[in-house]
Amino acid sequence: MLEKIKQFFINPYEKVKTYILEKIKEIIESTANDFTTINIEERKERYSLNWWFMNSLKWLIAAMLAVFTLLLWGCSGTAVTKYYPVSVPVACSVDIPLRPEYNENIVITNLNILAYAEKLESALEVCKNGGLND
Repeated sequence: MLEKIKQFFINPYEKVKTYILEKIKEIIESTANDFTTINIEERKERYSLNWWFMNSLKWLIAAMLAVFTLLLWGCSGTAVTKYYPVSVPVACSVDIPLRPEYNENIVITNLNILAYAEKLESALEVCKNGGLND
């Protein structure tokens, strides 16, 4: 009984194994024949269609990479340098006037604030023109 079970499982396994090995051998031989040269009557060598396809595929991929590189290079932004004037702080000793105090009369308070702003502006104008540098 054990012999029948062994033959039932091992015999198909051996058949499948030999069939697969034969197919692999055929595939290897057919691909080897694709890359061999074929002599024509004029003694010129011509390569198989598979060889021509693989060579043209290499050039096609190289051309696609070149086009892709040019597209990325063309779409890249250029560095734009803009120059803006920058104010440089200068050491200057100016007597800052006292702030006006709040008055109940709004008109008088606003006039005092405007006078304070004018005094401050005239004092700082001296520093801007380069007057009192210490």
